[in-house]
Amino acid sequence: MGFTSQDNLIESISAGQAAHFDGSKITSPVHTAGGWHSLFGYNGFPNASTYPGTDLLFRACTEAGGDGTAFPGVPHGGPIESGAVTKHLTALSALVVAAAGAPWQIKVVDLEGYYRLSTTNVTGTGSRVLINTNTFTADAGTDLLTYTNDWAPYTKVQFTTTTTLPAGLSLATDYWLVRQSATTAKVATSYANAVAGTTVDITSTGTGTHTLTIQMRSPFGAGVEACFVVQTAPTAGGPNLTASSYTSTAGTPARAFQGSPTMGAAADAYAGRILHSGNAAGRYGAFLPKQGADTGIRSIESFTWSAGTAYTGSGVVALALMRPLADIIVPATGALSERDLVNQIMSLPRVRDGACLGFLMFGTGATTANSPVTLTLDAAWD
Repeated sequence: MGFTSQDNLIESISAGQAAHFDGSKITSPVHTAGGWHSLFGYNGFPNASTYPGTDLLFRACTEAGGDGTAFPGVPHGGPIESGAVTKHLTALSALVVAAAGAPWQIKVVDLEGYYRLSTTNVTGTGSRVLINTNTFTADAGTDLLTYTNDWAPYTKVQFTTTTTLPAGLSLATDYWLVRQSATTAKVATSYANAVAGTTVDITSTGTGTHTLTIQMRSPFGAGVEACFVVQTAPTAGGPNLTASSYTSTAGTPARAFQGSPTMGAAADAYAGRILHSGNAAGRYGAFLPKQGADTGIRSIESFTWSAGTAYTGSGVVALALMRPLADIIVPATGALSERDLVNQIMSLPRVRDGACLGFLMFGTGATTANSPVTLTLDAAWD
């Protein structure tokens, strides 16, 4: 897995087994000092995401499928995983031009997916129950699965049944949905096969009740973190996260985010803002604090916003699941910063097939609105 030596890395890059990305985003509006922000929803390249989809339903994000509407992720060469072949980041750079806000921290993340929240799911109190599963039927003549929810293209799933799965499908095995319509899909045995349209031949309908369950791109959700990201600001209010339930990487259900994080008041809940970050009591970093020694998140089952003051208006928020990969510091406006992930900080973060790569941004000061952020990424595989 990966590279055996620097010679091996150089040979791979020389053979064209590498990808380079140049992109830029425009910050909007002014970034409050000490807060984290997601650049996925900002204009530029890659495209901005509006976090489309069905409220409360998990929506996978991928390199090839985007968010199902736009393509907010960095292109990184398509699927390459085969046997021991894996892809890794080798370098990154960042440049910010802003009248104020320096220094900045830029975090490279893989957006595995999100749960969209709008209308009363933003403004209401009480528990929001999130959707990670769906019963389905199979057609042996068309190889189609039929279900009720509109799952995004290339959603990674596993199957269970009360009796016998349709022939061609196996228990405890990863599959990827090849979307055919809002309620139908075929399935593939790898992300690469899904993108290529190579699907499983289903030869019987099985018996009993069949269920699909979403899976993180990172196996068992290892390294996956959660955060609330604003797309459209609510009018007023600022609640607290008083209860939550997620399943950890270890498979332990009913784990809870810690510390009753305070969501930003409406004036501080503008587009791109990570709600629970900032310089105030009850605020945290880019990600919600997990319970105990948990190292990742498989799925989130529910959460409750209460206490504080409920949001009003018609906001849109995404409860996003991301895997952080690398960080870089930009010390001053106009100062290009570079990070070598081979020699300077030997980490070579793995980029999994289908990764929806993007950026989070932290400013120690209030960052000027409409400031350009220029970014590059390099990756290679052997």
